[in-house]
Amino acid sequence: MKAATISLFVCALSLQAQTTLPTIRVSTETAPPGGMAQMKVLLTSPKPITSGNMSVDMSDVSFDSIDGIALFSDTGDADGVALVDGGKVNVQFVSPNGTLGTGAEYPLLTVALTLKNSLSPGQSFPVNLNQSSSAWQTLLGAPVAFEFKQGAIQVGGSVSITNVLPGGGVLPAGGKFTVYGMGFSPKTKISIRNANASSVQYISPTQFQVTLHEAALLDGVLITAQNPDNSTDTYYSYLRGVPIGKSTRSLLAKAVPVFSINTAYEAILPATISSQVNPSYFTGFAMQNPNAVAASVTLESHSANGSLLRSVAVTLPPGTRIMRELSEWFGAPLPTGAYLHIVTAQPVQMLGLLGNDSNNVLQPVVVNILRAPAPPPPADAGVPSGNQGGGGGSGGSGGKG
Repeated sequence: MKAATISLFVCALSLQAQTTLPTIRVSTETAPPGGMAQMKVLLTSPKPITSGNMSVDMSDVSFDSIDGIALFSDTGDADGVALVDGGKVNVQFVSPNGTLGTGAEYPLLTVALTLKNSLSPGQSFPVNLNQSSSAWQTLLGAPVAFEFKQGAIQVGGSVSITNVLPGGGVLPAGGKFTVYGMGFSPKTKISIRNANASSVQYISPTQFQVTLHEAALLDGVLITAQNPDNSTDTYYSYLRGVPIGKSTRSLLAKAVPVFSINTAYEAILPATISSQVNPSYFTGFAMQNPNAVAASVTLESHSANGSLLRSVAVTLPPGTRIMRELSEWFGAPLPTGAYLHIVTAQPVQMLGLLGNDSNNVLQPVVVNILRAPAPPPPADAGVPSGNQGGGGGSGGSGGKG
């Protein structure tokens, strides 16, 4: 009888383990008035995800601006596009290799927003991932179900990280990047994870400068700032490209491209649904330059049989991004079956976009990379490096990027 009872108990535990859903958790962040809160959507256990959308509702938060949106995966193959409507952010994403959600080292998504200066310590605002309008799929196209734990922004503390410049790309050994924020002092402790820092130097109440001991990819570097009063802020670094102008297409004008960290010298944006077939559709293209120098890019439109239709030269300054409907570059939509060939002297991040004005949907389209630089060095996810609450240096001026 005891053996049978134990067997039933083991079976019950096994069934419970099989039916327990993985959990998606929205972080709870603390930031002072006027500070930045980087909200993080986290997966508590690994689950490969290839496509879907996440809808984050921050409409109850009193903020001045949404300053950055990023996707993270172990191999950096996640592309996406976000539509921003007030405090609501809907991100459509695709991870062709299914690496999004496979590691616990990174959040799935981050959204950074600047709080109003008029807020008072102690105020709290909910931040929710909308379950009914969010969806995830596996490599086989099957839906993935999750449990949800919602998050919040709490007003308080004395320290806030507002940006990292440059926030992405590969820096060589001895390369430097700047951590911007508010509430810094020589006693603020800065910790760096996923990169090996040789020094972290206090510059001003709004700046620390970090020097790398070894070459490192800055995208995904986790930076923690802690003040003596135990106020703490965490920030995942990424390239927050400065946009060049705006598209005249209204759907693109309110969108934010979310780039994979992968760069290319040459790529193909395959044919999509032409507006000549269905006028509700349009094709867009976005680029971001993670280099320290300007990128000279040639965009070529080709017909379905491969013949060159038109060529356009675009110069992309360092640390900037541009997103346009193809007709804004070529003067007219691409004909049915036509594709885009991109060639650049400096490797840049690229993203295709397929929009539908009738249902207000914008989807990311992955480019086919033909020629790319060597892969970046692997991240060092070991013990964090950084200062121990101090550092030399003086002067300098702070700011946000």
